[in-house]
Amino acid sequence: MIPPLDDNGNLPPGIHLASLEEIDARFGKETELRQVQMQSLRWLVDLAARAGVQKVVVNGSFVTDVPEPNDVDCALLLGPEYPKDQKAVDELAEGLPFIQMYLVEAEGYNYFVEQFYATDRDNVPKGMLEVVQ
Repeated sequence: MIPPLDDNGNLPPGIHLASLEEIDARFGKETELRQVQMQSLRWLVDLAARAGVQKVVVNGSFVTDVPEPNDVDCALLLGPEYPKDQKAVDELAEGLPFIQMYLVEAEGYNYFVEQFYATDRDNVPKGMLEVVQ
């Protein structure tokens, strides 16, 4: 379950598990832009699973109260099977609309979830979502 946003419009600190359906219901419906961004996120999660990505973490203004986010920030933890499906890997490499993604191994993933994504621009602690299937 996705927790309520704090007074700054952010998720509370930490990694919160959520299905794509929960993310869509909470962050993917309000505006046409958010709906399109949600479609790209669904596309990303599908490609990531086929490519052998172990985890997808969603961050940035998409998971806040901002009505029109610029993009959807994501960190993708490469799994032991990566690259499992070369076609999916190639599609990820081409990029997706509205998705800012980082394909990272464990050390990079830890940096994103423990530091880079863990605070806002003013260094205030905030949370992120991990997509669960």
